[in-house]
Amino acid sequence: MKLTHVEIDGRDFVLSGERDLVDVMSQIEAAAASPPAFVDLSDGDDLVSVLIHSTSRVVVSVETDQRSPAEYEPLSYPNNEWDW
Repeated sequence: MKLTHVEIDGRDFVLSGERDLVDVMSQIEAAAASPPAFVDLSDGDDLVSVLIHSTSRVVVSVETDQRSPAEYEPLSYPNNEWDW
């Protein structure tokens, strides 16, 4: 599983997996190259609009879950008898 963090002027935002990272980075880049503009960031349920300007400090990082497959809980099914 991957978590995408966008840090803007020291404040960290976590993006939902549904957001296209390249698109978000393009929006931030365009806002930084123009007069100040808002960029919308969401984590799925919540939305925040951040004002980006030419001196905004932006760091984008992708964190990969480092757990091995053996560390995940196995799927379990109820012990009920199945009707076939």
